[in-house]
Amino acid sequence: MPAFLFSMLLASAATQPARLAPLQDFVGHCWIAVIGEGTTDRHCFEPLYSGAHVRDRHAVMRGEQTLYAGETVYSAEGDRISFTYWNSLGGVGRGEASAQKGVLTFRMTMRATPDAAPQPIISTWHKLADGYETSSDGVTRRFRRDDGATTGAK
Repeated sequence: MPAFLFSMLLASAATQPARLAPLQDFVGHCWIAVIGEGTTDRHCFEPLYSGAHVRDRHAVMRGEQTLYAGETVYSAEGDRISFTYWNSLGGVGRGEASAQKGVLTFRMTMRATPDAAPQPIISTWHKLADGYETSSDGVTRRFRRDDGATTGAK
């Protein structure tokens, strides 16, 4: 690799985490929401490659049984945050996230399974003093911190 290209990559990596700053309050923690009787959705966020990307692994559990799991990787692309989500059902989604006044807005296109038609999804996250609240398609969920837990995803 030419030295010039290597130095450009190093300079770029050093500035990337600032673009992911809207996600930093989540990184290093797990969060859980009750989404139905005996059913939870747990997300755990971690830095990837020294913070150049952020990974969110989640599992929807009923008791000890994993109903499905998924993983999202957030990346800085120019002045925006892009992400790819995939789940244990074979589904894939791609989109962008933006932050304004303490609200994260996610716009994506998602196939829940490989054969499903793509669906547009818009979701918002509001940071709260003791967690965060999500809203999508009229459904609101409140997540509280649940550190030390694992997603249950395998």
